[in-house]
Amino acid sequence: MRRRHFLLGAAGIVLAVPSRAVAAPPAAPDLVADPAGAERDFVRWLSVHAPRRAVQQAAGQAVDGDTAAFLSSGYPAALSQAARDRADDLEYANRMAAEHPAADFPWVNAAARRAANGTDEELAEFGGTGYAAALAQDNAHVPYDDGASLVSSSDWDYVDSIRFVDPGSVAVERAGAVRTDADVAEFLRHGWPSAARIDVDAFRGRYVADELAQWQQANYQIRIAVAADVDPYAALQAWDVVRRVASRQPSAWAERERYARGRADDWLRLAYTASDSDSPLWATLAVDAWALQERWTKEVPGAIRQADWWRQLDQYAQAAIEELIHGW
Repeated sequence: MRRRHFLLGAAGIVLAVPSRAVAAPPAAPDLVADPAGAERDFVRWLSVHAPRRAVQQAAGQAVDGDTAAFLSSGYPAALSQAARDRADDLEYANRMAAEHPAADFPWVNAAARRAANGTDEELAEFGGTGYAAALAQDNAHVPYDDGASLVSSSDWDYVDSIRFVDPGSVAVERAGAVRTDADVAEFLRHGWPSAARIDVDAFRGRYVADELAQWQQANYQIRIAVAADVDPYAALQAWDVVRRVASRQPSAWAERERYARGRADDWLRLAYTASDSDSPLWATLAVDAWALQERWTKEVPGAIRQADWWRQLDQYAQAAIEELIHGW
């Protein structure tokens, strides 16, 4: 017993439960029992949850290939490529806005500025077909209406109180930049839905980056712990790292679940508000709000699944530590 306490202290390990006779161990999680399958499952998860479409596609193509290579080099390469693509699309949109002043090319200028402030998909769409479509409107001298004459006092009230109805950081920032009736119309028709999509993507980007880092750490330590020639002391240390990582993740995912539920409720209320409005300024939101509500709603079961996955790994790591200690 004295030797056991000395080794635990030297390893910096604190047991979550008192030392006792080892009970039947929990079933081994896939990261232990089927590491190759666990890699495939994680890459498949990335193909669904990575916010950038190019990264999703790269992950989807890697599911049936060399997933280890994808996680070590393919995923970072896909992120870098997506960032370069966005930078190129952004440069093009800004250049078109500068080369097509609003006085002469109102359709192109407006479309370019919206794209520059938009999501990756909105930027790519402008470069693909959006510019040509807007230029055709300008060349045909189709009148451009900035919507200022349609703005009401209630529209201003919504913009001024945006942080209470949509706390997304991008939406709040965009609302704070509104100064004129034309700004209000632009925000309601285009700026707000686009900002809301960026906020969803940012939420996903943060949790994907965190989950990747924690998953890779746990996977690396498990490979050490289960190696055939591993020293028991090294295995104990490795399992303790796994336990520490796994014990933090359920609460992080529970917080994400709560946040996603709240955002889904926000957009449900906004969907009804937009649908009930007779103003054409709310027509886009009447459609997009339902899609945004659905996106946030879909985040909830995913967060619950990830919390459960980490909770099971935490329990297994704790059992592995107990087994090692009682084996001495």
